[in-house]
Amino acid sequence: MMTCRFILLFLFFRLADFTNFSYCHENTRGPYELQCIQLDADAKGEVKFKRRQAETVNVTIQLSQSAREKFLALLAATNYLDRPETFESGKKIADLGAKRLTIETPGGNREATFNYSMRKDVSDLSAFFEGLINQETLGFDIRNAMQFEKLSIPKRLEQVENELKANRISDPDRLIPMLEKIEADQQIVNYARLQAGKLKKRIQTAAK
Repeated sequence: MMTCRFILLFLFFRLADFTNFSYCHENTRGPYELQCIQLDADAKGEVKFKRRQAETVNVTIQLSQSAREKFLALLAATNYLDRPETFESGKKIADLGAKRLTIETPGGNREATFNYSMRKDVSDLSAFFEGLINQETLGFDIRNAMQFEKLSIPKRLEQVENELKANRISDPDRLIPMLEKIEADQQIVNYARLQAGKLKKRIQTAAK
């Protein structure tokens, strides 16, 4: 079983012959106008998001090893955005915001845009990136609270806990350094520090 897994991982990494992948979600409603993630084949890149009537925020990102493996597997499942014209279901449903996916490869670029897709491989890839965007915006708000609004940290950590329970966070390991900073900060209320410790332990236990 382990041998098969290593073979599959080798194939994913070998086939990851692209220089850049980006996922952008444009919203006509809600607090965010635009949310984007750009990653290279090493799962390193940048998150960009813009709240309405606010400045654009740019955050560097490096996925954990497990999240990188999942990213490459999900991307490979779409055959690197092959047949982009089939991504959109064409069904008349509510405006969920345009999702725009692009990939740059030695053989050329591909781009797909959709509101709602019935293809499982596409919806799985989209859900993964929505989870990344979700956790990065939550993390940004918590880091701001650590500087300017420490009393709001318990409420924000509750949000993180709820999103973890709902499986709407794609790379929980990336939260650990921030949680450790909260644990160690004597200026943050003890309840929040205990919360952070419990969340960290939960993430570490789930990863085993």
